[in-house]
Amino acid sequence: QVTQPAPSTVGNGHMSCPILHPSAVPSAALPSNAQGVNEQVVSHLPLNPPQIEDNRNGLQMLRTVGMGKYEFMDPWHPKEMLKELNQQRRAKEFTDLKITVEGKEFEVHQNVLASCSLYFKELIKRASKDNKNGEKLELTISNINADVLEMLLEFVYTGSLIINSGNAKTLLEAASKFQFRTFCKVCVSFLEKQLTATNCLGILAMAEAMQCNELHNMAKAYALQNFPEVTTQDEVLNVSKDDLIAFLSNDNLNTKAEELVYEAVIKWIKKDPANRTQHVSELLAVVRLPFIHPSYLLNVVDNEELIKSSEACRDLVNEAKRYHMLPHARQEMQTPRTRPRLSAGVAEVIVLVGGRQMIGMSQRDLTAVSCFNPQNNKWYPLASLPFYDREFFSVVSAGDNIYLSGGMESGVTLADVWCYMSLLDNWNLVSRMTVPRCRHNSLVYDGKIYTLGGIGVSGNLNHVERYDTITNQWETVAPLPKAVHSAAATVCGGKIYVFGGVNEAGRAAGVLQSYVLQTNTWTFIESPMIDNKYAPAVTVNGFVFILGGAYARATTIYDPDKGNIKAGPNMNHSRQFCSAVVLDGKIYATGGIVSSEGPALGNMETYDPHTNNWTLLQNMPCPMFRHGCVVIKKYIQSG
Repeated sequence: QVTQPAPSTVGNGHMSCPILHPSAVPSAALPSNAQGVNEQVVSHLPLNPPQIEDNRNGLQMLRTVGMGKYEFMDPWHPKEMLKELNQQRRAKEFTDLKITVEGKEFEVHQNVLASCSLYFKELIKRASKDNKNGEKLELTISNINADVLEMLLEFVYTGSLIINSGNAKTLLEAASKFQFRTFCKVCVSFLEKQLTATNCLGILAMAEAMQCNELHNMAKAYALQNFPEVTTQDEVLNVSKDDLIAFLSNDNLNTKAEELVYEAVIKWIKKDPANRTQHVSELLAVVRLPFIHPSYLLNVVDNEELIKSSEACRDLVNEAKRYHMLPHARQEMQTPRTRPRLSAGVAEVIVLVGGRQMIGMSQRDLTAVSCFNPQNNKWYPLASLPFYDREFFSVVSAGDNIYLSGGMESGVTLADVWCYMSLLDNWNLVSRMTVPRCRHNSLVYDGKIYTLGGIGVSGNLNHVERYDTITNQWETVAPLPKAVHSAAATVCGGKIYVFGGVNEAGRAAGVLQSYVLQTNTWTFIESPMIDNKYAPAVTVNGFVFILGGAYARATTIYDPDKGNIKAGPNMNHSRQFCSAVVLDGKIYATGGIVSSEGPALGNMETYDPHTNNWTLLQNMPCPMFRHGCVVIKKYIQSG
């Protein structure tokens, strides 16, 4: 007896009523010529029937498909059919394929197995062509375990199987080999949730061998992220040499200390020294030795017998020593080993050096040095300048260090050159220019620092000299054709360009001067269009950008190939005495002053060449102008 429920509105608003499940209809209730339950039920329905749903779980079994046409759906049909087919398999009824594995026989239905496995589908098709007598097809499979095939067949005939950490890898290997695609997805989903430091490398290798990209990417990401834990497990000692190299050379390897990477290499070699020692130099080459602490390099790496016995390894260690001992020359030492890992806390940062602060009508010199990490949009303090009341200096970065030259202090023009050592976070007096100067330009060209023009003891300078950071020597080169200060200078296309500035009469110089290193010669062009002063210049994509100046928002763009000048998009603020750098292909303009009365700006804005637009960014530590601005790589502590 089926109880009639109270009518309720469902689906498209039809009133619901119960329907008997086919299993609830006695066979005697069907006419002898009935074609099936579905047809019998539908034939007794009115033209506009109520919406029908099953009493057990609310699934709608009848839906309108057209005028007077209805589709009956039995959601239990697939499961009931699979259940019956599995019973037939176990009873060996209607089976037409015998598979023998490890002496054990499995009788199955060809079409059922072929519908779930592309491998068996093709195998059955080929075997059927040779089976001319119509006898039951027989196959012998040697590359699978009998118990594993039993589990796979159980899944084929029931759609369910219990997976655990003990059988998941074996099942996935078999499912992948025999192309049970649906079951592969189930195993992958399970294994992704079971990744640990003890099994991730094994799963990674297995996924790669099976070309299972989803699982491979998940296992790889897990192993890289959890490297400190992974390297303590025995599994890392059993991976292949090529897999270890691929793992340890990855930029995303999450290690705060490169010493861990070195130790992983040594442990792997010592697990089987007879066969692995031959690979020591190849493996050591993926360790970023320049980021290992000098004391560890000297006391541990240098004394390791595996290293001492290999000339190639000793060369790699010496390379790292030179990197530590000659910070000024690091720009010329760039290799894959000097590239910081993305998780090592090393980032390219924008550094603001000194300058002046304006609060109302009062001004004061700044000694603060701060850096901005675009990866997390945070500011960090660095070692302050070691002097007070110094202004009109010039700042440039070379390698990972910052060089501050000249300036004026208490009315005295200076020749000092100070260096900020990024690794040590301190400032040191390293040299003196041959000519004291302030309001000058400095830049790096061909590995050397050039100081250009400025104001000396007796007025404008045309003097140019360059500094070799390795030898700590200065060399005078050809002078500027026009003596200027407060110009815009940059390197573009193998030449040094000096735009505008202030001439000896105190007016805009209106001149473009360019220097060719190979001939040590300058050329110049005078033009009223070049009227910039107190404005920085940067190079992006082969073009020179001159930013602000003369209390303007303007961006001026110079094309050295065509020799023409055009206006670019305006900045959001007028900026004079601002500073600018290029990072990741974008220009960052920092600080500056809006007018002679102020205010000073405490924000940055960035120019993206792809959108040709300026975008305002978050505030700097304080409003400032006449400051230095450079980009270096810097270790930033987390937090």
